[in-house]
Amino acid sequence: MTDKHEERYRENEDHFEEEYAAEIAPNGVPYDGREEGTTKTGGATAGFIALALAVLALFVFPVLFGLLAVLIGIYAYNRGATVTGGIAAVMGGITAIVALIFRAAIISLLYSLFT
Repeated sequence: MTDKHEERYRENEDHFEEEYAAEIAPNGVPYDGREEGTTKTGGATAGFIALALAVLALFVFPVLFGLLAVLIGIYAYNRGATVTGGIAAVMGGITAIVALIFRAAIISLLYSLFT
């Protein structure tokens, strides 16, 4: 009985009982989650740096440090540190705007006093 079975498949050489999917399919890429940890850590670090710059902007060079806090805060917000990045961006922006308004007010006051 097995001889007839083999003869039938020898006559039809186009028919093979082999599977090629394992050889053709690409190998699976193992996912261990390292990329997510790096992204969240980078966002958190940038968020705290932006927050430190925003607090520093309250005391020295408010326009410079305020704008840097806004830029780095937006970067941190996009990298996943939504709370620290958002607080730093808003705080730095408010500090920079208030500093510019006070500078304009002081300049106009001095101009009106001495002209």
